[in-house]
Amino acid sequence: MTEAALTGADDDLRELANWLRDEDELRGRVRLRNAPVREGDMGVGIDALTIALGSGGAGTVLIRSVLTYLTTRRKAVVVDLELKDGDKSFSAKLTNESHLDEVLAQANKFFHP
Repeated sequence: MTEAALTGADDDLRELANWLRDEDELRGRVRLRNAPVREGDMGVGIDALTIALGSGGAGTVLIRSVLTYLTTRRKAVVVDLELKDGDKSFSAKLTNESHLDEVLAQANKFFHP
C-alpha cells in the first residue's frame, strides 16, 4: 500500500489537511500525526500530514491537489512530500512555484516503474 507524508509548518499542514479532506478520492484517508512532546514544549506540534493512498489514481489526485493548494497561498509555502510503498520511495520539495507537469512526470516513475 502506498503511503504519503507531507511535512512543513504546522499551520500550513493544518490548512492543507482541510483542503485535502475535500477531495473525494482522499476523504477519510488524511491524518495529522502529532510530534512527540519534548520537555519544555508548550503544546503538541505536527510531525506530518499522512495519507493512505492505496492503489489507483489517488496519488495523482494528491499531487494535483497539493500543488493547486500551494498556488492559492499568498505567502511562500514549502512542503516536503514523501511517498513510500514497501522499499520504493519518492521525495519532492513542493512550493508555490512547483510545476505540476514536472512533479507528476517524476512521480509517475514511482507509481508506474
